[in-house]
Amino acid sequence: MAFQEMVKKIRLSLVRLPAIGYGQIPEVPAYILRDLWTGNSVYGMHLVKGEFIYQDYVISLYPGQWGDKNLSCEIIGKLHGFSWLRDMRELGTENARLAARNLVTDWIGNSPSSYDSVVYRPITLADRIVNWLGFYDFFAASAEKYFHQQFMRRIMKEGRYVVAMLLLDNHTHENFTLLKAALALALCMPEQFDLIPKISKFLQSELAEQILEDGIHIERNPEIQLYVLRDLTEIRLMYQLINMRPPSELILALDNVSRALRALRHGDGRLALFNGSSENEAHFIDRVLSNSTQKRVAMTDMKAGGYIRCFANRSTLLIDSGVPPKKVDIKYLGALSFEFSAGKQRLIVNCGAGGSSAWRSALAGTAAHSVLKLSNTESVLLEDNQLKDLNFKVESIHEMTEGAHWVELSHNGWQKAYGAIYHRKFYLSADGQDLRGEETLDFDQSYPFTIRFHLHPSVKVEEKLVEIRKNEKEKIFVLSFQHPQEGKQIWWFRFSDAEGKVENSVYFGEKVRLATKQIVLYNLHQSKKSDVEENRTSITKFEKQDKQSVLNEEQEEGSDYVAIFHNQNDDAKIWQRNTADHVSVGMPEDLSEKTSEIQRQSEINSSLNHSNIKNIQNDKEKITKIRWALRRKT
Repeated sequence: MAFQEMVKKIRLSLVRLPAIGYGQIPEVPAYILRDLWTGNSVYGMHLVKGEFIYQDYVISLYPGQWGDKNLSCEIIGKLHGFSWLRDMRELGTENARLAARNLVTDWIGNSPSSYDSVVYRPITLADRIVNWLGFYDFFAASAEKYFHQQFMRRIMKEGRYVVAMLLLDNHTHENFTLLKAALALALCMPEQFDLIPKISKFLQSELAEQILEDGIHIERNPEIQLYVLRDLTEIRLMYQLINMRPPSELILALDNVSRALRALRHGDGRLALFNGSSENEAHFIDRVLSNSTQKRVAMTDMKAGGYIRCFANRSTLLIDSGVPPKKVDIKYLGALSFEFSAGKQRLIVNCGAGGSSAWRSALAGTAAHSVLKLSNTESVLLEDNQLKDLNFKVESIHEMTEGAHWVELSHNGWQKAYGAIYHRKFYLSADGQDLRGEETLDFDQSYPFTIRFHLHPSVKVEEKLVEIRKNEKEKIFVLSFQHPQEGKQIWWFRFSDAEGKVENSVYFGEKVRLATKQIVLYNLHQSKKSDVEENRTSITKFEKQDKQSVLNEEQEEGSDYVAIFHNQNDDAKIWQRNTADHVSVGMPEDLSEKTSEIQRQSEINSSLNHSNIKNIQNDKEKITKIRWALRRKT
């Protein structure tokens, strides 16, 4: 590894020398590449005015002014990657064309000189080349000869860096963008055509390293899955542009990656929030899928990638059944978390990925996912952001009969610290109107834990006492929403053998922070107070540092992180509440109605039947079970 780094530094140093042996630089590209994707004309209008809009930020962008030094690396990468040219092209006016050309001219004439800055990171460099060449027809084709000379000379200089970086030792999704940029350079510079066989060889190697047999990318992030599919689609079109047959591995990967991406979408057409993903735009996802392959089916078996998809009558249940990926900077600890949508409306979600580094770190924790968290300890132990327990395993079973789904999962993340195995079961009815769950911790003694169900911001939640049986009231949570296409719907969330509360939460599905709510279930049967206090001191060093970093950074942002993920209900006193105050001690009888939808009839009924709770309580020192159900009310 050290030798490879040394070789790469030597290659990059040689690139800075004058361009010798690269032949004559053409006045125009040999092939005109065209960007396939649509932009935002409103953003294009602001760019013409000198304003770059990114998420909640408005940044000055005009010749001589490229933001300020205090911008985050992410924003700097967007500015100097030139993807915003797409928005100016979408606007399509002559003013937009001239403004885009002036910005490119200014950057070439006054480009940053430091090769250690984010401006020259591999991914930013590759984006810049691809976007310059992809939008050449928009901003450069009608320019004067002097501009073409300067532009093509800069393209060659940038391209030499990309080619020097093709010694790919870190297998991440950014490598596909690098290969795409190198291939674009080879097509546009006749003297570089001999690079194509080398690029094809690297591409085949990266596909074997990064794409699993079920089409899931090794980073297990649905949004990265989308970007990888976009890059592979563009690479295939470049081969077709020069009438060269793409590698067979690329064609197979396009089919599998697209099918897996379809499986990770909710009914609204956007992506599920697992492992740092955001929703992204449905129209962009549709466009990438339509350009990638002619197949229109979703992947059904994603065991290698660690996802389970259950679809029943327009209801979608998505479950993370994998382990945290290895080749990512931040590991999201949401094993066995799930999301649920009814038609185009999301109900149960994960929190997503925050914009600031502090929020990203906070939202990577188990508590930011719709899943159980034991004794304020993350589900996966990390050390230097690597798996500390290499024996961490997730097991899953998914069966479907007559349209109904049955899923069983478990992981051993708390076995070493607490001797506990976490089991989770789901049942989704064939009509998609009934979702049931069972949470089980199998261990020698009981510890405090919470089960969180984060709600989409458009879902309202209200606590009610409802008389399910004569003279017996039960506390339930009423979920309601008004969707433009789905209309008004009401869902009842019911639970047994637990204390339930509605608390604050946050949602970063659209890359900006939105306030929302979460349903939190607390287990009723706990160990002695001394045991609880002892286990609270076992919070990992990682968690302590993570929490403190969030508190420090979010003082300026006014963060409610502590109230959401580390509120006072995590203190030991919550476990000493009088359980007589809790009215929902059993799952109502109507949730154990017989169904002919699945062969596991007896097992489902017994696991959700009110009469079985007494037997579980008798054995509560070894097994703790909490059952819940989400059913639509008509």
